[in-house]
Amino acid sequence: MKKAGPIILMVAPVAIILIGLFLMPQFYLFRQSISLPPPVGIDTYLQFFSERFYLDMLGRTFLVAGLVTLICILCGFPLALWLARIETRFVPLLLLITTFPLLVSAVVRSFAWMVLFFRNGLLSQTMAATGLVSPGFQFMGTTAGVVIALGQVMLPLMIITLYSVLRTIDRDLENAAMNLGASPWSTTWLVIVPQMKGGILAGSLLVFSLSVGAFATPSLIGGSRVNMMAIGIQEQALELFDWPFAAAMAMILLAAALIIAVVYGRIISEQSHEPR
Repeated sequence: MKKAGPIILMVAPVAIILIGLFLMPQFYLFRQSISLPPPVGIDTYLQFFSERFYLDMLGRTFLVAGLVTLICILCGFPLALWLARIETRFVPLLLLITTFPLLVSAVVRSFAWMVLFFRNGLLSQTMAATGLVSPGFQFMGTTAGVVIALGQVMLPLMIITLYSVLRTIDRDLENAAMNLGASPWSTTWLVIVPQMKGGILAGSLLVFSLSVGAFATPSLIGGSRVNMMAIGIQEQALELFDWPFAAAMAMILLAAALIIAVVYGRIISEQSHEPR
């Protein structure tokens, strides 16, 4: 009992901040979402699930987040493996360069992509010149443009997560596999990847969760043509002043993200307890 006092004192500030800045706002948000018809109702939720437009918006949000996560895995794993295995004193500098996109404002990054994505932008003109797309094509206002821009900012998070896990893998296991005749590709697939499952899942959860709630990049790159949940919530709250429906949309997005997070957490927990 004597030890409980200091523990409570240490935990109390964190608990107060969590309750005051997260739980209480979520409670008021939920109460706002069920305010129609008064005093308690679910008309806002029925409106969301009864209209195809909003269901498509929810599906588009998770589709974009899923594509961004997949791209980050495919691009982040080789880069993280290279950073973890390269033997040079410049690794900290390379890691700093890798995380540089996180140091730039989301608005600045988005405007930079807009310069490349417009019809007369460098990327659009280059692809048109190579014949990959028709003349006049632009990435602005497309799902592909949003995925590319979001993938660029989320990639460092995946690389850092995978890098930290790769540093804990015993190099002797890789050397033993290669001494027994395994190729570098076989060694990576059969030795490294099985030990990376937990890190891949953790990085995927982080990237997916942040992509689902992203606002600045989808708003500037996709606009009204790639209407995602965060953009829809902003429109309902600040343009249409329909706060109950905006609150309902936010709660639906939160609930869906929490369900996915719980499933991911269970999978990560099972992977961490599997015998190696």
